Amino acid sequence: HAEAGDAQAQFRLFQILGQAHCTDDEYTEALGWLHRAARADHPDATFLLGIRYITGVDVTEDQTRGLQLIERSAHAGHGEAQFQFAMLLLEASTSRKEQEQGLYWLGKAASEGDTKAALTLGHIYAAGLHGITRQDCWAADWFDAATDLAQDARIDVTALLPGDLDCQY
Repeated sequence: HAEAGDAQAQFRLFQILGQAHCTDDEYTEALGWLHRAARADHPDATFLLGIRYITGVDVTEDQTRGLQLIERSAHAGHGEAQFQFAMLLLEASTSRKEQEQGLYWLGKAASEGDTKAALTLGHIYAAGLHGITRQDCWAADWFDAATDLAQDARIDVTALLPGDLDCQY
């Protein structure tokens, strides 16, 4: 199936051949399958390859290419790609447009159930991070959303919530 272009089969071969106990030749073959799966728009493969380009692991570091791949995976609905793309945009933002894009992608990830994204939005608005104006009520709303998502996932986020918000509804 992988030879015939099945992206899921290609990604699975990457996972099998890329394990720590595999030979160098198998690992090189695994990376080839990762590239092929990403070219076939497999969201996990596209995201992982993007991260590799950002960090320079097993490929020549290329921030632009990495960001493009992560964005492509985010558009395909990959939750972790949405979160990471948002954070990369916010950390490097030099314009209001980049800030808005970062907030959009965090909101998208949170709306699709990512507790970490909702918590991050809460902290951004609570502390005025990344050049965003402090908004205690927005922060409180995102922390409430994070708490609801965490309860659904049976995760305790109590220690991650600030106690000093001044929001009067």
